[in-house]
Amino acid sequence: MTVMVIGGSGFIGSEVTKTLTKNGIDAISYDLIQSSTTGEGKWIRADILELASIERVLFEYDVDTIIHLVGLPAIEYCEKNPHFSFLLNVTSVQNALEAMRKADVKKIVFASSAAVYSPHSNEPIRETGVVAPSSIYGYHKLISEEAIRSYNHSYGIDYVILRLFNVYGGNPYSGKDVISIFIRRAIRNEPLVVKGPKKFRDFVHVNDVAKAFLASLREEVCNEVVNIGTGEKTTLGDVAQYVKEYFNNAKVIEEQTADDGTGLYADISKAKSVLKFEPISSREGIRSHIAKYSQTAVVK
Repeated sequence: MTVMVIGGSGFIGSEVTKTLTKNGIDAISYDLIQSSTTGEGKWIRADILELASIERVLFEYDVDTIIHLVGLPAIEYCEKNPHFSFLLNVTSVQNALEAMRKADVKKIVFASSAAVYSPHSNEPIRETGVVAPSSIYGYHKLISEEAIRSYNHSYGIDYVILRLFNVYGGNPYSGKDVISIFIRRAIRNEPLVVKGPKKFRDFVHVNDVAKAFLASLREEVCNEVVNIGTGEKTTLGDVAQYVKEYFNNAKVIEEQTADDGTGLYADISKAKSVLKFEPISSREGIRSHIAKYSQTAVVK
């Protein structure tokens, strides 16, 4: 099987490419930059906004499936730059689908987001839950999901849409997620400012996310929308305390917010059933990730 990973050099993409290669799949990373782990597979320098380039690669390498990971996940940046968000989060998907139609590639696995849901729920959210995005980013992900469904209906392109919750596990020196920010601040002996200590998230490790993409390639997994999280609530206050366990001198400053106590977490029963998905628990995974960097901390 030959799989083209669009956005294969990114945080999630590089881990997905590595996982595919280790499992005997011919993985092609399609990206503008080369990841330090691209040695695990083939890298093609190309722009997802150039339709002809995508078509050429699909034909040349006889690609069976596309994994689409490119996008602009920074919600605040998307709000300030909606046109650029549309290009990366919607046009990139449309281009991939159109190239697939012309090259007769029959399956796409798409990285969507929990941002398509209403942002607050005290109960685990199911895939059939209300989709009510509150951000440009969430709307653009939802538009892309609908584009994928339309190509399935009109052209028979199969799909798996993975709605990712809060993915962590990358390099904290460059990561923009709250776990990376807290680790980075602890290394620099800066206070951990927790804005809304009771706000909760569903943190899922990037290694487990990569396994979900691998499982989605199975032939019997077809035309599904699946939540990828842990199904666990973890508050921002919890994360700060986990960091403090390994950085004893870290100072935690908690600030109450109007939306304190709110958040979103996944019902992953479908992921367990369809993908045989068994993620590491949030507590164990986050603490292990923090421990790794507490032992090799370098002030940057």
